[in-house]
Amino acid sequence: MSKRFIGIDLEGTDVRVAILTAAPGKIDVELDKRTHETPESAAGAIKEMLGGKITLRDRLVTALPCRVGLFRRLRFPFREKNKIEAALPLELKSQLPISLEEHVISFLPPRARADDYEVDAVVVNKREVEELLTYFPDPEQNPHRIDLFPFALLPVLSDQDGILVYCRRLEVVVALVYDGAIRDYRLLPGTSELNEEEIFDFIANQVSQLENAIGYEDLPLWIIGAGVTEELLVMLYQTDRTILAPAEDVFGVEVSCEMAPAALLALAEMRGVKKSIQLNFRQGEFSARGQLEIFRTKLIAVALLLILVVAGGALTMHLGYLQKNREESRLKQQMTGVFRQVMPANTTIVDVPLQLESQLTDLQKQIQLFGLGGHSAAAVLQGLSRSIDRDIRVDFQEFNYSNEEVRLAGNADSFESVDQIAEKLKVNRLFSQVGIIAAKLATDNSQVDFELQLKFNGGQEQ
Repeated sequence: MSKRFIGIDLEGTDVRVAILTAAPGKIDVELDKRTHETPESAAGAIKEMLGGKITLRDRLVTALPCRVGLFRRLRFPFREKNKIEAALPLELKSQLPISLEEHVISFLPPRARADDYEVDAVVVNKREVEELLTYFPDPEQNPHRIDLFPFALLPVLSDQDGILVYCRRLEVVVALVYDGAIRDYRLLPGTSELNEEEIFDFIANQVSQLENAIGYEDLPLWIIGAGVTEELLVMLYQTDRTILAPAEDVFGVEVSCEMAPAALLALAEMRGVKKSIQLNFRQGEFSARGQLEIFRTKLIAVALLLILVVAGGALTMHLGYLQKNREESRLKQQMTGVFRQVMPANTTIVDVPLQLESQLTDLQKQIQLFGLGGHSAAAVLQGLSRSIDRDIRVDFQEFNYSNEEVRLAGNADSFESVDQIAEKLKVNRLFSQVGIIAAKLATDNSQVDFELQLKFNGGQEQ
């Protein structure tokens, strides 16, 4: 089953959904938009656009508008997450004129500086989170994460420096994306009473100020949002600035400004897991209560089925073991019966296979010695008797026999006699090689002590 990343953009009476399905080698994109009058009808529209169900592999994300968040950039001499979580309320309390007990705090991973660490923290009122969750009454559709614009789009935009112009119908956000972070942003709320020229003047002025703050000019623009009209878009293009389509490698240029936030939300969720630059206001009392609880009934059924499968497998293995055990007992009885037929005189039974194997080895040795096949010892002795002339006086004292060769040691009247014996044995087809290993006069100088090596040929005895 493919994994889906779902971005949901809620604005006024509009709900926009982007579904990115991660398939091998590509990303399938589905975009849809519906209008609603109440949160309940919005929830029904979301469910319909998602195909009626959410699976464990799906990751659903949405984001709050920029105007509901309070942003502060803080510095700490440490980077450990638990230390930052403990220190953040104290720092924010001294900088914000609000009660933090009524707010949710989220922060981005710290960025290293020369002597300390820089942390971007955002505070959102709990009422905003509660109101947003009314659009997701079904536990199966609860968003996995709640982010905040424009920070929600950072995983998609952080690879390039530029300026994001995000025009909603009730606010305009101009954010500077620099060095992989939202370095600063400007907000113009309540734009419903403003015309395109007033909005354009605000954008142009804020873009200029953001560029001057970092000493850059002519940074490229990303332009998104349902508040981008054709007239405003033409005015922005006439500035001769480079205008980029966000995530063009995934969406191309076909995604409209209106649907871009939802599409970028889904893509940010896909990429943000690796980049770890995401806010999340689903914490504390708003935490997603374990996705496993959503599928508790299904998991219980799967667990029971797994138990039945394991029990059935164990029973099958036990029955197989009993059958093998009975088969082993029967074979042992048969082997014992064969053993008593072969060796009726042997009343001690220790290990039937080993005892039978030992008996077989003894019989093979006897066969070798008494000439019932192969180069037997009897055949070798007979060959020696036939090959050596009767007028040669020789006395064999040692006879070492193996399957490959025979070694003879003895004495003869002279060296010439030893040579004659070797020449006669070479003619015998029983031997492939005959060699005189040693030949020397005996201590009394009357005889010659010698040793011969006779190697068998590869064929049978003739």
